[in-house]
Amino acid sequence: MTIRILADREPYCSYAESPWPDGAETGQGDYVVLNGPPRLDEPSPDFIVLPAEDYLSLPRPLVTAPYRGIAYLAYGSIDLMETAFERGCADYLREPWTPSELFARIHRLAKKKFFIEGRPFELKGTCLVGDKGFVDLSESERRLLEILLKSAPFPVPRDVAEAALLRRVPGGRKDLGPCVISLRRKMERVESGLSSRLRAVRGFGYRLETDPCG
Repeated sequence: MTIRILADREPYCSYAESPWPDGAETGQGDYVVLNGPPRLDEPSPDFIVLPAEDYLSLPRPLVTAPYRGIAYLAYGSIDLMETAFERGCADYLREPWTPSELFARIHRLAKKKFFIEGRPFELKGTCLVGDKGFVDLSESERRLLEILLKSAPFPVPRDVAEAALLRRVPGGRKDLGPCVISLRRKMERVESGLSSRLRAVRGFGYRLETDPCG
């Protein structure tokens, strides 16, 4: 899990070098915390933290596209919070904020638990778990479900999902159809009717219908 902090001032500019809780220090454990803009050849991070003013100046198609695999966390004054959420940020940090607060919020966002009609489901590693059963997913199926969960309840464009599978899954295929079919079959094994929540959006892509607060 990679977190990139695009800070505009201290102390935030030095947070990548700060102690992080629960073993989530820079380059250790499940989290890697980086400061500043990435190199051109670096992969996209999972989370980007940046000032609210900078976030609101980004092109709208970029910030309203969680299916690209990036979740944005804006920080700043309370008066920009509502606008930032309207533009699609995953969370908002009121100043001043600490590494511990950021980690707690990202840890919550990184959880792959969701609800459908009040019933809990969770993606644990490569295993999709529900109250009535569980099933092991292939790496392509797992990655596709992750992309759908990040975007839910909004749809994921077909070309974006295909590109993500090619980029993140070694030997991944560009043909998304078979992966969708196999994921639906396995979702149905976890609970009858669950597969119907993975819906095709004609001429666009796919979306996962989850409870709004899940």
